[in-house]
Amino acid sequence: MRVSPAAIALLILLLTTFSHADDGLREDLQRLQRLENEVDVEADHVEYNEAERKLMAKGNVHIVLGQRSLFADEVSVDLEDQELVATGHVILMEGLNRLEGDRIEYNYRTNLGVITNARARFGPGIGFSGVEIRREGERTYRVTDGRFTTCRACQPEPQTPDWEMRAKEATVNVDDMVYAHDASFWVKGIPTAYSPFFELPVAERRTGFLIPRFGYSNSNGFLVRLPFFWAISRSQDITLYPTYRSKSGFELPVDYRYILSEDSRGELYGRYIYQFNNSSLPTNQGEIKWLHDQVLSPTWTFKAFVQAQTSTGIQRTFSDTPAIERTQRTLDSNMFVTQSTPQYMLLGLLNYTRDLQGVSETRSGQLPNVTFQWLPGQFFGTPLLAGGETSAVYLTRNQGTDAGRFDFYPGVRLPFSVTPWLTATSLAAFRETAYTASQTSGGGTNRVLVELGEELTSQFARRFDEPGLGLLRLTHIVEPTLTYQYVPWTDQQSLPQFGPTDFVSPQNRLVYQLTNRLIARWREASGETRSQEVASLNIAQSWNMQPQTRPFSNVYLTGLTPERVDQAVNILQPLSNGFSEVQERVWSDLVFNTTLSPIPGVALRGTLAFNTETKQTDAINAVARFRRSDLLTLDAGYTYDRGRQANGVVGRMEFQATKTIRLNLVTQYDVHTSTLMENDFGIRYTSCCWEVRLGYIYRNKGPGQKPENSVHVLFSLRSGSEPSKGWEGFRPAEDTISGER
Repeated sequence: MRVSPAAIALLILLLTTFSHADDGLREDLQRLQRLENEVDVEADHVEYNEAERKLMAKGNVHIVLGQRSLFADEVSVDLEDQELVATGHVILMEGLNRLEGDRIEYNYRTNLGVITNARARFGPGIGFSGVEIRREGERTYRVTDGRFTTCRACQPEPQTPDWEMRAKEATVNVDDMVYAHDASFWVKGIPTAYSPFFELPVAERRTGFLIPRFGYSNSNGFLVRLPFFWAISRSQDITLYPTYRSKSGFELPVDYRYILSEDSRGELYGRYIYQFNNSSLPTNQGEIKWLHDQVLSPTWTFKAFVQAQTSTGIQRTFSDTPAIERTQRTLDSNMFVTQSTPQYMLLGLLNYTRDLQGVSETRSGQLPNVTFQWLPGQFFGTPLLAGGETSAVYLTRNQGTDAGRFDFYPGVRLPFSVTPWLTATSLAAFRETAYTASQTSGGGTNRVLVELGEELTSQFARRFDEPGLGLLRLTHIVEPTLTYQYVPWTDQQSLPQFGPTDFVSPQNRLVYQLTNRLIARWREASGETRSQEVASLNIAQSWNMQPQTRPFSNVYLTGLTPERVDQAVNILQPLSNGFSEVQERVWSDLVFNTTLSPIPGVALRGTLAFNTETKQTDAINAVARFRRSDLLTLDAGYTYDRGRQANGVVGRMEFQATKTIRLNLVTQYDVHTSTLMENDFGIRYTSCCWEVRLGYIYRNKGPGQKPENSVHVLFSLRSGSEPSKGWEGFRPAEDTISGER
């Protein structure tokens, strides 16, 4: 701490030279000593006025007052009243808060004062200015002829801000609200609206109306949204987004967030939609979503994701709904409790699924499902590894028979090292599945199966040191596997068919696989050593040693894709009981799976299924992804499935063109029908104080329906006062464009 060392030295000299110094001089010295303990002064020139009991500092003055700093051309400090007056390029700073102006009168003991021709900035929040700013409390300021905006972060003086609020008089409560009287709204220096009274929240969690948002869509008309935020407590809040669309109607989304404890939090989102101009959908619609995550103990967790909708078309009501929601096939709700230990896992599940695609709506559920899985471990000190799973579930559906199901599925494995490079593993498992109802009779039924298997695995590796391309090492790993599996055939047409557990494919099958992997190791510019799998290729095929013609469940056949080598069939004819007559093939498709990631941010993945019997390609799935930090993301995918007559291309791009402009594009093209299914283009411009989003959607709705061509735009101001979304949850659809969340 320094307070004019020359002045203090002079006073000490006077006191030691004149032994009868007067009491006033002694008191001044004591005040200066207190000032030295509280204030640090630096200036080109500092002097003390004994008559007025003032300390004068001139030229590049810098005063440190505890956590505050004052800069000015000239400062006068009154030692008696502990006040100072600063003039000329005055700046008062406290942390990220900044006040500046022409003149300040300031009491450094009470931390109160007034500054003229002033400008203020408080952290990343709102900035304001005024002819006079008077500090009336620790976090309270009164502003005369004030201006308020968030644009000064990127549009400093003397630029005209994109928007600002002007008021004859206002009170600013930092981290709270701005209360303004005789207020007007200005855009680029032009007045556009007036209000006798105005409130603007300047805190992240402050009850009040947020800045409105405006938009337009040629399908839904003009859009006006007036959000309202209610900070119920420190651990819960609600945001309402009342929205009006001139061509379609009214919408009220509500987002409730809560934190029950450090390990328990959730979010509840719902919305009501009233439509007056869409005959194909109900006038009144609604949906609700609940997401909850809770740690009950170190081993117990509870999670919930519950969804409900009044109509299956609610996600397709508005053109700007993200594609991922607009095209979802099912609506799933799950609530589950889990316990995880090194020995076992316990799951308690409630599930309800609603099909959104079918002409006749189907619903199914597991109410409840209790599953116990014991993890592989030594069986009473023997070399055997025992494990398994058992479950009890009540299955319900709106089409078909409800049933209770108990499934008991234990098994043992015996690994054995035949040679240092070859391992054999024997498998034996027992499975019994019992039902409370049957497809063919009124009583219960059951199924008993035995599973036997043998697996031979090996691994070979070769290392190449400094192979070039800046690599320290390249390791090639080869992993051949040969597996035999036997499951006897049993007629399962009497079993209710809900999912994969209800139909087990018979097996007398030999499967071979050959996996090649390349692992590269290199040194980063920082000196850190990294390793990554840069390429892999897996080849697999199976041989059915005893193919037969049998009835297979349609539920099982729906999930049987050409890429699976555990079974391959040719469907002969459907039966009337949810089964189809099929001919098992001798050879499954020859399946190639490959991945390539030569550098970080680049990834290629592909699957090809080749039918060696017909010499035709049955399926292709390929995905390419390129990512360069947050600047550019490119995704391209191709899908071909001969049996399902699927042949399509999907592409996605996100590009940060500049600091303020972001582009995104999603496109889908059906090669099989030569049809452009969807083009979804969006551009977003964001500054520090406003944002505009422009989107275009072309969507093919199907045969006989007119394609949708929709243009929409959303404009919103940025106030720095939106409620913090520290835990990601649900947002209204219009806050997203082209699937971007």
